Order: sequence, then structure tokens, then C-alpha cells
Amino acid sequence: MSNGLSWGFFGSGGFAARCLALLAEWRAPSWIVTAPPKYAGRGKALRPTQVGAVSAASFPGIPLILSGRASSDPELLALIKDLPVDFCFVIDFGQMIKEPLLAEGERVGCLNIHPSLLPGYRGAAPVQRALMDCRGSTGVTVFKLASGMDSGPVLLRKEIAIDDDDDAGTLLERTAVAGTSAFIRYASAHPIGQWRFEAQDDSLSTAAPKIRPEEERIDWGRHPSSVCGLIRALAPKPGAWTTFREKRLRVLRARLLPHDASGCHMAESVPGMLEGPQDGGVAVRAGGGAIALLDVQPEGKKTMPAIDWWNGLRAERKELLS
Repeated sequence: MSNGLSWGFFGSGGFAARCLALLAEWRAPSWIVTAPPKYAGRGKALRPTQVGAVSAASFPGIPLILSGRASSDPELLALIKDLPVDFCFVIDFGQMIKEPLLAEGERVGCLNIHPSLLPGYRGAAPVQRALMDCRGSTGVTVFKLASGMDSGPVLLRKEIAIDDDDDAGTLLERTAVAGTSAFIRYASAHPIGQWRFEAQDDSLSTAAPKIRPEEERIDWGRHPSSVCGLIRALAPKPGAWTTFREKRLRVLRARLLPHDASGCHMAESVPGMLEGPQDGGVAVRAGGGAIALLDVQPEGKKTMPAIDWWNGLRAERKELLS
């Protein structure tokens, strides 16, 4: 039933690039819009967005428009007029979509794949916030864009369990696969004239704002589950961090330890105290318990097992992370 459907794509980041690749397995887009390349890295070389890189490698025959002002770009608006589509996806784009691109008055208009169960976790960091909140489940929502933040009517939702070893990277991958698969099944089973949208209940909305730089530093006084949630939420990038011997240490993987598993008396320990090898990692105290560091990245070095970092530094028990 999906024969004949045409669609366009707006996106820039990694989640968008993954969704684009998955959607294109169902049907190639008519055109792709992404932000222009930016200077990045130590050499300040021009780097395309992740969508731009995927488009150049996998879809060389599909028109690619680079625009930093999509809603008012005359070249883009002319392209869309010449190559009309049935609907668009706008995913991880980094630009506010306004009229005439928003097409809020159209029956379908612009769709988004959002990695949460809307109206929960509206905003830029839904997966990260769910992990920081130590949630046991999240989901993915396909909805129609409206002028408010992630507030448009919903086409479909799918709940997803959060596994104990999930981090932001693995959970974003799982939500991308689940969201695109659910949409493709829906679009294949229902003619576009039969697509049904349901209004969100704004009274149930919660916010998922962008992670602030000051939130990336580990507060060892917080409960161990909260510390592990932060570490998972910021892995693989940008990575939660702490300091050791006045140098930054990124922590990319950790696990909770059973209460007082290291055998150190609580009265003798303080948050951030290193307690040595434990449970395949390096035990460190947090508020009311302990966690095991598993993978770390010392300043200026590559990611390594925490036990190798411990052995290489000849670290001592009762030294502090701060």
C-alpha cells in the first residue's frame, strides 16, 4: 500500500543519519537537507554533518542541499517546489522548522522520530535524561511536527525496555531501529489517506533539555545508582568526568557494587575514595555505597580498562576522585 509514496529528509546528527539509512532501505528519499560542513578537530578541517557523510557515500544520485537557514533558503524552497513530496521527516536537524516548510496545516506535513514516549521527555536529550533518571523503560514516538516543542499529534508509539548495560549510544541505536521499523510497518499497511494522528496530553509532558557542561562532572556524593545513570547517559560522548591527581578522567562504563561490597567501613570512607580492584574493575565510593569503574579515558590518552589505568598509575587505596 506504500507504493507511490515520496518523502524528503531534514537531518544533521548521528541519530538522523541512522534513521535515514534505515528508512532508505524501505524507500529512497526524493531529496536530503542537512547543515553545511563545519571546521572541527585539531586540524580545523571542514567536516560534513553525519547525514551529509552518509548521503555522499550511500545516496550520490539524490539531491543534497546544504543549508543553515532551511526555512528561508530560496534554493531549498525552489527545490521542494520542483520536487514535491507526500511528507517529510525532520530528525535531529538542529534548526527550527518554520513555515512554509513546517506545513502545519497539511494532513501529514513533517514527521519526526523522537526517542521517548511523548509527551514524556520533550526536548533535545530524551535518551540521556531517561538514563540519568535511572528509568527501566523508554520508547520511541513518530509524530507530526507543530510549532511547539515536540508537541504535535502522534502517529504511533512503541515502548522499549532499557537494559542494564545500555548507554546513550546503544539506546539511541535501538530507538532508531524500533522507530523506523514501526513507521515502515504502519506506512506499508495503511494508505496515507488513512493515517490517524492523536493529540498529545500536554498535562503529562516532561522536559528533556540539552545536557549542560556542568552536568557532565560526576558528583561522588550522589547515590551510586545516580552516578551510574550519569555515566551511562553520557557514554560514549561526551563522557562523564572526574579528576584524579589534578587531571581529567572520563568514565565511560561502570557498574553498581553490592552494598559495601569492598569491605570498607562507611565511617572510614568518603565519596570519591578509590578502594582498589573489585568485581573486574576499580571500586570507588559514592554516596551511601560504591561503584566499579570499568572503562576510563585518562586525559590525553585512549580509552582503557579501568584496572589497566589503576595498575599503570600505581594508584593507592584511599586516594580521591573529585
